[in-house]
Amino acid sequence: MQIEIGRIFYEIVPWNKDYIQISGSSSPYRVHAPAHCDVAFLKEYIKLNPPPPESKSEGISYSYLENPYYLFGKPYLVKIYPSTTLAAVELTATSICVYQKKSTNTLKLLHKWSQELLYHEIIKQIAYWEEQLDIYDVATVTIHKLSKNDFRIVEGGFHFSNRLIDFEKEYINLIILKAFCKFAHKTRKETEAIFSLYIPNWRDLY
Repeated sequence: MQIEIGRIFYEIVPWNKDYIQISGSSSPYRVHAPAHCDVAFLKEYIKLNPPPPESKSEGISYSYLENPYYLFGKPYLVKIYPSTTLAAVELTATSICVYQKKSTNTLKLLHKWSQELLYHEIIKQIAYWEEQLDIYDVATVTIHKLSKNDFRIVEGGFHFSNRLIDFEKEYINLIILKAFCKFAHKTRKETEAIFSLYIPNWRDLY
């Protein structure tokens, strides 16, 4: 299946891994994705994680943000490219490329972008646990600044802490599973049994 985003084409290729990978150097790019990812989700993911534009940064000078920026427990170098168009952020294996006007607050831009990245990661993992646990009653998912807890159960859904962006994905996965267990009113014994079944090393993650 092929989709189009901003006049760029992407070929969707299902695979049996639990993450999304975009490959290729020009349109059409290949998007390897788990079978449970629908087209709407993939489009949002691609918008947040677009492939590097063809020759966009060649010959263009850039500066570095003084400190690395952390995503899911991993540090990234931040390269800042001057741009006269709307600000854009691109994630590569080792760096974050920011295209912005000189007056743009880079950290504020990165914070907004990273929260969107976190939201889509949480949604992806929620879709997985809904299927595994056969629990489809979660109606709302939001990200908030929570003072103490990693998540909070609200009527019909979850509030997750915005600081989860600093945690490794494996730990975020455990937090989401814990939220599902609390949402379904599982006892402590039942919860630990579910943890052991799906995440055998869960005690090491705490």
